[in-house]
Amino acid sequence: MIIEYTRLTEHIAAEVVGLDLASGADSIDGEALRSLLAEHVVLVIRDQHLSPPQLLDAVGLMGVPERQNYSQFNHPEYPDIGILDYEGEQTPADMWHTDHTNRECPPNATILYALKVPSRGGDTSFANMNAAFLALPGEVKRELEGMKTVNTFDGQFEVRAVDQRDFGRQVEHPLVRTHPETGRKALYFHVLKDSYVVGKTAAESRLFLYEFLEASIQPEFMYRHQWRQGDLVVVDNRTAMHKVHDDYDRTEKRLLHRVILKGDRPV
Repeated sequence: MIIEYTRLTEHIAAEVVGLDLASGADSIDGEALRSLLAEHVVLVIRDQHLSPPQLLDAVGLMGVPERQNYSQFNHPEYPDIGILDYEGEQTPADMWHTDHTNRECPPNATILYALKVPSRGGDTSFANMNAAFLALPGEVKRELEGMKTVNTFDGQFEVRAVDQRDFGRQVEHPLVRTHPETGRKALYFHVLKDSYVVGKTAAESRLFLYEFLEASIQPEFMYRHQWRQGDLVVVDNRTAMHKVHDDYDRTEKRLLHRVILKGDRPV
């Protein structure tokens, strides 16, 4: 089938229309969806009605699901699905980041599916880090391309022994990574999971990354998604950063299911 879509901003995000992911993978062109994601960085697919098995089947069109960092937040019956409800020790990730940089092969994509949303607030913003990189002066781009970060767990939540065993060792990634499908270069880091930038102290690294984030992510490179129940959003982690806006009434429920897809080592 032909995938129909509408661009949402000049630099990032497209809304796919007329797609019913519950209808089954056989009726949907997964390769076309993957190409569309690489081109537009974020895909929005509204009005979905997916059980957990249907969600896993649907995201299988775009890649292979894998387990997430903090296993205490996994779905009890479908552990490849993470539950984002921001209750108890779980808090919104309200700083710019890309997911799971503490892994040697971080996920290619993150899929977010909205089950319950507050009446207002709780949006998620996404930024095209290829556009942010291209906007930098030439000498800055050349300097950044030679930098590397050392990544580990961020310490936000309790790390279970099984997670520490599987994902706990430090890994090194380039600060600028190249998308394997498009060849585009993008800024790539996680302020909390980056223990330090090679050649800088931890304190210098944190200051550098925070200041650099503020300077590089401009409004024209962003898309802010206002959630509706049934929204499914796919994020290309090789090009995008995202953050939650923690500005909603906590007496209201905000519940999303998250799936991450296996990726390759950044280069």
